[in-house]
Amino acid sequence: MNSVISYPLNGADRFQLYFDDLARKNTGTGNVIRAAVAIEGMVLEPEIRKLIESNECLRFLSSISLSRNFLSGLYSFRNNGSSKSFPVNIHRNTYMEALPSVISKDCDLSNGSPVRVDVMFDENKTYLVISVSHVLIDHSGMEILLSSFTEENNFGKISAPAQKKSFFSKLADSFSATIFVSSMSGRAMKRLNRKSGKGNVRFNLVEMTVDETGRIKDHMMKLNASMLSFFLGSSLFTSGSIPDLFTGKNYFVPVPMDRRPASCKNSLLSNFISFIYFKATDSDLKSLKASVELITRQTISQARKNIPGKFSSLLDLFRFVPKPFYRAFIELPGGGHAATFAFSLLTNSGMEGKKILGYKVINVTHYAPVISPPGLNVIFSEFNGKLKILCSFDESRITNEDVVIFLEALKLNLLG
Repeated sequence: MNSVISYPLNGADRFQLYFDDLARKNTGTGNVIRAAVAIEGMVLEPEIRKLIESNECLRFLSSISLSRNFLSGLYSFRNNGSSKSFPVNIHRNTYMEALPSVISKDCDLSNGSPVRVDVMFDENKTYLVISVSHVLIDHSGMEILLSSFTEENNFGKISAPAQKKSFFSKLADSFSATIFVSSMSGRAMKRLNRKSGKGNVRFNLVEMTVDETGRIKDHMMKLNASMLSFFLGSSLFTSGSIPDLFTGKNYFVPVPMDRRPASCKNSLLSNFISFIYFKATDSDLKSLKASVELITRQTISQARKNIPGKFSSLLDLFRFVPKPFYRAFIELPGGGHAATFAFSLLTNSGMEGKKILGYKVINVTHYAPVISPPGLNVIFSEFNGKLKILCSFDESRITNEDVVIFLEALKLNLLG
């Protein structure tokens, strides 16, 4: 894993790099993804430290730096074949006491370390919080990184997908994707109504019981909905029921889609994502059923038009665009806002039923970055039969009280 590499950023990596700069500028914390792993039992400190510091994947990621070709403008990941040290912090306070500070720490690919690990102990549990620059890895990459701590380590070599489309095919796709996304976004986009001072990263998590999760799935089946349609439709419907939360006319929500090819199944490095986009007005969201059906129709329409594939082509060509033009392309249509809020539906963690150092993994929570604007990210995931809803947000744009109201109302709507 520590061989010398020069790996050009793909389109999705470059996209994450843009948001890395934006997030750090507005909140002080870059585009960082985190995973909190709860282990049953109190692992001895020397044992857990040795596990972390000897981890081959972490050592590899810590060795990577960012370089840019002066002539082409293209960015690349580079290392010199040797690993670097990275922050490993053992906390003396409890998990809940330490977490707010831990999840506000940065992982800067340009200045500092792109990875960090924090360890907390609480109530006969050991918590491992791993933070990585999102420019380096996506959600699937984080899952591969987590699996490297288990006794079933199966990560493979770093690989890049084969390029199958011609330049002119990508150009046609890019034009089509640009027209499509521009028609859905715009300055009438709804956005959080509040903005006061420097951004402040916050998180709020709701975890359902197994029984509640079963009831939610029953409700979803009654509406004959997919998970994406049900969870996003419910989130939009709930947003519309909270007065004065947003200003503007149209909801515009991008949703990341995993486009990792089979040849890169075990690739730790890089992002393999594209997006689909959803638009709604308040009149579209008169009921939960209507909201879910709207998302279903738009999902089917975009699948038929291959919007995720076309947007991937757009991102790939935009790797050559200078930073000011890249920023203008994203920010100008919505007056500086790229979305009403961000939304993610994560696949179930592969850490279910696994062990670390012989200790059972009892929970995994993925924390998404806070990009502000939009300042609100709604993430759905599940572990051991329990549905989780995590809101990562910028407290300068939405208060914790409003997030609590949103989550309570969303839970009721999901349960029906």
